[in-house]
Amino acid sequence: MIDQSIMRGGIMARARSSKKREDIFQAGLKLFSQHGYSKTTIKDVAEEAGVSFGTVFTYFETKDQLFHACVTEPLVEFREHIMEIRNRLETLTLQQLKQIIDQHVDMFFEKEREIRVIQYVIGQPERFQEMEELDSFANEFTQFIQDIVVIGMKKGFLPNSNPEEVGHGYLAFLMGARLTYTDHKNVQLTNGFKNQALRLFGIGV
Repeated sequence: MIDQSIMRGGIMARARSSKKREDIFQAGLKLFSQHGYSKTTIKDVAEEAGVSFGTVFTYFETKDQLFHACVTEPLVEFREHIMEIRNRLETLTLQQLKQIIDQHVDMFFEKEREIRVIQYVIGQPERFQEMEELDSFANEFTQFIQDIVVIGMKKGFLPNSNPEEVGHGYLAFLMGARLTYTDHKNVQLTNGFKNQALRLFGIGV
């Protein structure tokens, strides 16, 4: 018979381990977004996370590995969102598209640190191998938007337009809006961005 106290102890240990990794990850994300790769040290990350210098290496073997995680792991949430919408794309309605656009604006505004780290990589494409993964994600996202536009035109709730232009323009708009304005708690401003995003699809507000 399995000792229940041992099982509980194992679960708690994994939970603590997971929290430490998340604390280190968030510390790295904060510092990389503020100071860039070169000016962020593992010592700084450890102090920000409230862990020992050596503990950082328990979860991330090198600074490169931590930086790679900070660039690529946030993309997982976006990819999950894309897959979830793709599964019901054929039944998409105008109201659902408006909800998707609302979600996108909210997601991008909530991810200031993630977006700033991504922009840091984009600004030095020859330096970081992560650029390939960002390019891949950008292609996935813009293709996703193009597919939405095609469906919308086919169903008649979007006007005729160039899907490729809408896809690239929409991603550029979301990235730029997040980096230009830091007051994401300003509801009026956020709603204004949502209205502008709708106009990119040819939707009147």
